[in-house]
Amino acid sequence: MEMFSSAVVGELVNRSVSFLFSKFEKETTVTVQEDLQRLRHLLLRSGAIVWDAEQRYIQSKAMLLQFMDLRDKTFMGSYVLDAARCRATIGTGVSHRNGKDGDNEVDRRAFTLSRFNPAKRVRFPYNASEIGFVLNFASPVDLQEMVSSLEFMLRDMKEFVMFLASCPPLYRQPYSAHMFVEKCMFGRHMEKERVMKFLLQTGPPHSAEKGKHLDVLPIVGPAYIGKSTFVEHVCQDERIRSHFSLILVYSRNCLKDETAAGFRDNCLIKHQNDNALEEKLLIVIELSWDVDDETWERLYSSERSMPHGSKMIITSRSKEIVRFGTTQALSLKCLPTEAYWYFFKRLAFGSDDPEQHPKLVSMAMEMAHKMKGSFMYAHIASALLRANFNIRGWTMVLTNMREFMQKNVSLLGEEYPDDLNDHPQCTWNLTKQKHDEYFMLYEICPRRSGAEDVPDITMMDLLFGCAQPRGKYEVLIWKSQIPPYFNYVCTCETVICEQ
Repeated sequence: MEMFSSAVVGELVNRSVSFLFSKFEKETTVTVQEDLQRLRHLLLRSGAIVWDAEQRYIQSKAMLLQFMDLRDKTFMGSYVLDAARCRATIGTGVSHRNGKDGDNEVDRRAFTLSRFNPAKRVRFPYNASEIGFVLNFASPVDLQEMVSSLEFMLRDMKEFVMFLASCPPLYRQPYSAHMFVEKCMFGRHMEKERVMKFLLQTGPPHSAEKGKHLDVLPIVGPAYIGKSTFVEHVCQDERIRSHFSLILVYSRNCLKDETAAGFRDNCLIKHQNDNALEEKLLIVIELSWDVDDETWERLYSSERSMPHGSKMIITSRSKEIVRFGTTQALSLKCLPTEAYWYFFKRLAFGSDDPEQHPKLVSMAMEMAHKMKGSFMYAHIASALLRANFNIRGWTMVLTNMREFMQKNVSLLGEEYPDDLNDHPQCTWNLTKQKHDEYFMLYEICPRRSGAEDVPDITMMDLLFGCAQPRGKYEVLIWKSQIPPYFNYVCTCETVICEQ
């Protein structure tokens, strides 16, 4: 009788726990779905405001800061929304590893509770290291906090929207969202305003306090972070073009053998304003690395005859050049994770609605996480994805990206670096199951469009087997669609695997 009573009590306890757990799970699911819907509507409102603000010249510093806060919150909200959906997709057991028998293969057992003990923890069919960045983010608490903070911010945007209508438009371009991202510089609003303020300053130069005659702004950042593109967009601003009578760009990357007499002859005339009220020069010097003090002083001293109000910008990967500045240097860094995800998602999905492709979104999030903020890899990967817009195609790209990272870690003998562009890399034909040859990629060099030769072989030709060159050759990695329209060319070598 005691054994029977214990069994009955045990069964009642198990059923009670199962009932409570099931009820809690249902209530949580409903709450999460409601928060997802609320966040989606909030992002539509904030996105519309951000889109309008990006098309206007905002003169008020307070309004600009408010706009930047809303834009960052919109990026973060979009990331949380997609990450939460990604968790849900992973919860249905969507497999990224096997797409042979169709695009809708789902392992329903992934989140199914144990038949014998419903309180058991669920298990995932994935490697935790591959999806941890999603599982550790966008929890129900994160989702609720994002909804609350975005709602609070939008309540305070009524005056901003009213004053925004009075701001003059910057441009009107008939691009959809993904075309806008492809053909215009993404982000960098605060950085641009800071440089604009430096260039348009009409008072005594900062350099006067140091006994110098010309203001110099150093801009530093990793390779291919967009320093030249950033400066180009600053120079194209109508306020800058009307302020300076002449804009010169030196893009030979090294000043070592440069003479003071021939320096200007080696500069490219970017803009000339014959109607300027007074003569002012802007000289942009693009360097790859550092320059010795003697060379710099010789060049700097030779420009002492420049008219009052003239300015100089110097860009480089090396942080050592900040010593030449007469004002605080500007450091360009990778976009925040949330902004980079927004950028890559627009490129990868194009005009397609990501909400209609939750499985693809989860794969794209992992890709974005692996690319570590690289603009170049975002464009290359998105071109591959758009050319194969289906589960099978994206699975192929993601699988090869994982292998690409692993191969290059072993090649470098260390953890894969944040700066992906300063090290030799190894890739292969994506269409082959077995790799019988590898393509070794060496230093990538930007070439100005129309000024230098561009190879006929593209990166897509190599990856899809459309070209099979041997020995050493040049490959067009990526052709930028925004000024200064660089063609990124890489020296490549085909290496045959030993059988």
